[in-house]
Amino acid sequence: MAALLTIFFGGLLFFYAAVLLALMWGFSRLSRDIDKRSVPSLSAALPSVAVVVAARNEARNLPRLLSCLMQQEYPADRLQVIIVDDRSEDETWEILERAERDHSSLTALRITDLLPDFAPKKRALDLAIRSSESEIILLTDADCTPPPTWVRATVSYYRDGVNAVLGFSPYRFDARLPQLAEDMLSLDYFSLGAIAAASVGLGRPLTATGTNLSYRRSTFLQAQGFENIKRWVSGDDDLFIQRAVHEKLGGFSYALSPDAFVPAAAPSTWRQFWNQRIRYASKARQYDVEMIVGLVAVYLLNAFIVAGIVSVFMGQWSFFGLALAAWIIKAALEYVFLLQASRGFGQRQLLKYFLPTEIFHPLYVAVFGFLGLFARYRWKGAMFSKRVPIPPLTL
Repeated sequence: MAALLTIFFGGLLFFYAAVLLALMWGFSRLSRDIDKRSVPSLSAALPSVAVVVAARNEARNLPRLLSCLMQQEYPADRLQVIIVDDRSEDETWEILERAERDHSSLTALRITDLLPDFAPKKRALDLAIRSSESEIILLTDADCTPPPTWVRATVSYYRDGVNAVLGFSPYRFDARLPQLAEDMLSLDYFSLGAIAAASVGLGRPLTATGTNLSYRRSTFLQAQGFENIKRWVSGDDDLFIQRAVHEKLGGFSYALSPDAFVPAAAPSTWRQFWNQRIRYASKARQYDVEMIVGLVAVYLLNAFIVAGIVSVFMGQWSFFGLALAAWIIKAALEYVFLLQASRGFGQRQLLKYFLPTEIFHPLYVAVFGFLGLFARYRWKGAMFSKRVPIPPLTL
């Protein structure tokens, strides 16, 4: 039995190592590809762009976001901002009405009801995108702070054959946390961006974030919008991109330039962090079969490491050595990958906090991977269940 377990988890570790090596190769390929990019001048022929935001109870954040969007270094006649008030119960709509009167480039839309078969945020984004006639759609959230260079820098990645550009959103801490906690959260969130960028280099994005995402409007329409994923509460970003991959709707790029980074508000409380991570993990059953198999393998590897360490406290040393060895090898491979990615992103300072983050990482994956399947979470003032309204989608 012990020999079989050793072989099984050795296989998981080999698989994980292969995935990380592939991601390293993908990141190198991406870096070489985008080195050929040039940022267009403001006098060049630039595509029309629509910045789209779904806002629910965002009265606190909207003034700052609007200020950021109205300062974009992009020709005013080529830029449109569309913000949808999704059933807000605060002053969101009043703020948007006033801003729309003051800024001709802003279009404010309002949704006041729910549709039983259309996730609220997806419905809001769908309304905005279909209301626009711009060539390129840029997505962000109301609690983000895009720099003035964001639109122009992102557009520079749209070369021939590129139909979607993914982007990075470093954490911004409005409510200060202990420094170590901020650093560990920042590194954890950065790792998602690193995986997204590296997988773009492989030609198949594994994840994406709606705080900084763009694609051609024609790509959205060719994919039938969110039609195939509209009942899922989350996934307006990564599930849509995976749909575009499945339908072979064009190439992908990743905006590695700091000018294209969009800071996003970090969780300010433990409860926010808890609900956010469960929501992230809740989408696992909605991916295609290949990705689900990969996620299960990664989950089992981390769960084995946790079980091997915990077993020591129960007087069982049988698998401690194997679990510890797996942990060390896993950590070494992750460090090499993140070191490569942090250089490309210009975020190398985050690697100072790799060790304390790695100590908790196996437990983090084991706990939230499990809760994502079975726990409820709160998002935008509502509770959502682990249950889904339709069978898992096969992309």
